[in-house]
Amino acid sequence: MRTSTLFAPVALLALVASSASAQGADRYRLTIGTVDSLKSTVLNGETRKFLVYTPPSYNDTVYTPQRYPVLYLLDGDAHFHSVTGLIQILGTGVNGTYAVPEMIVVAIPNTNRLRDMSPTKVTAGLDGKPNPGLASSGGMGNFLAMIKNELIPAVDSKYRTTPYRVFVGHSLGGITTIYALYTIPETFNAYVAIDPSLWWDNKVLLRQAKDHLSKDNYKDKVLFLGQANTLSPDDTTTNQHFNAMLQFNEVVEAYNTSGLRFGYKYYPADDHGSVPLITEYDALRFIFDGYKLNLARALASPSYLPEHFKAVSARLGAPFQPSEAMVNTLAGFAVGQDTAKAIQFYEMATQLYPKSFRSFDRLGTIYSAKGDKPKAIGYFQQSIALNPSNTFTASKLKQLQGQ
Repeated sequence: MRTSTLFAPVALLALVASSASAQGADRYRLTIGTVDSLKSTVLNGETRKFLVYTPPSYNDTVYTPQRYPVLYLLDGDAHFHSVTGLIQILGTGVNGTYAVPEMIVVAIPNTNRLRDMSPTKVTAGLDGKPNPGLASSGGMGNFLAMIKNELIPAVDSKYRTTPYRVFVGHSLGGITTIYALYTIPETFNAYVAIDPSLWWDNKVLLRQAKDHLSKDNYKDKVLFLGQANTLSPDDTTTNQHFNAMLQFNEVVEAYNTSGLRFGYKYYPADDHGSVPLITEYDALRFIFDGYKLNLARALASPSYLPEHFKAVSARLGAPFQPSEAMVNTLAGFAVGQDTAKAIQFYEMATQLYPKSFRSFDRLGTIYSAKGDKPKAIGYFQQSIALNPSNTFTASKLKQLQGQ
């Protein structure tokens, strides 16, 4: 696998340093992600590039390294910036917002889009006439096999991932996510179909929906479908693209006994091209409904934090827990207001992240300030055992023991 750095020049956001040299203003580059690649056996030796975003905390050297859910994104070069931006603003605690978990994003650019994102081979267009441009259609099965058997294992081996995965696609990519739900449901936990091309091959996926939704087991699986306004005044009955999505929604409502959690939203002010961004936002909020942390409640009652994530894990069918940074942030807020609650948070951190020396050190500092010398010494000793090179904690321990 080859790796190179993908940069987004920020010329429009250039910062002029007050101490700029005679050569002019300092210039900055913002790293959005990396470009990686694999050589696919499934796709007959084709080299497939993919873009990878890791959240800001991924390379944090202060707290215990954590693992992250992964969002796989089709038409990756088109939607990479919008999706990574949404996840960063919703998941990293900006303005106190923890509405979704921090996630890794793996975006898959296209090579032969029609081949990869059509479930069946067709030779005629919607007008029934032969269309040579459709000759490569029908390769979706191989494309999904590449994602499942080659791309996901490559990502899991190289990055710190959890098994929770989200699959997002627009248009033909939208029917790719639905077909993945039908055929490889074990691969992803949540599926997002943005204005999907359900008209494909005489609505083949729509015609299959009833059987899948009434017979298959999609417990703990999520599907969100966003529909754009693609109507014109004279095609309210003949617009196959528009009507196929309405019919799919009706089938889900009538026959879904599979356990699938389904969300549908119509966007009357958006067309096929503008609908992805708003759907991506709504889909993330729907998938992770209930994830959003109530910071005020957590500060008022530290026990709320583990209870909250226990409920989140039950709802999503996968384990989720607060990051060490989140727990320590809450503890830091509590230190100046309620020492007992700060202690609860730091003790929680030692249980969740027992190999991290920081929380033991902070507990030692708190108990030292409280005048509880034995407890302070005990916590400092545990911190040093985990990080013998921490001379700062060692000096605090030596001072206490010398008293």
